[in-house]
Amino acid sequence: MAVNCRQRGDLYEEIAAGYLQGLGYEILARQYRTRRGEIDLVARDGDTIVFVEVKGRQAARFGLPQEAVDRRKQRRILHSAQHFLWSRGLFDWLCRFDVVVIYSTRSGGHQIEHIVGAFDAWS
Repeated sequence: MAVNCRQRGDLYEEIAAGYLQGLGYEILARQYRTRRGEIDLVARDGDTIVFVEVKGRQAARFGLPQEAVDRRKQRRILHSAQHFLWSRGLFDWLCRFDVVVIYSTRSGGHQIEHIVGAFDAWS
């Protein structure tokens, strides 16, 4: 059965959420959308709110997945993160921006790379 890009993205986000939960993170939101963008996952790691961009690739020929999180994408994530914090009254929480990269392997499995603090609000 053929899988479209949205279904593949949902699968990668599900894998990333499971990975983060395995590390003890609490998933607060999935696909958090605002007028200005979307955050794939919002999680809590202790006393820190973590905004997670999930990137996946089946092949490396299109470049590294984390390279797709350019300044423009970072600004969109930042605006959406501000909205998330404001709408929930979480003004005093520490925040972090991570990227979880998922590579599909030839055997049908997945390799995960977690880039903690991939960028910050001042990048």
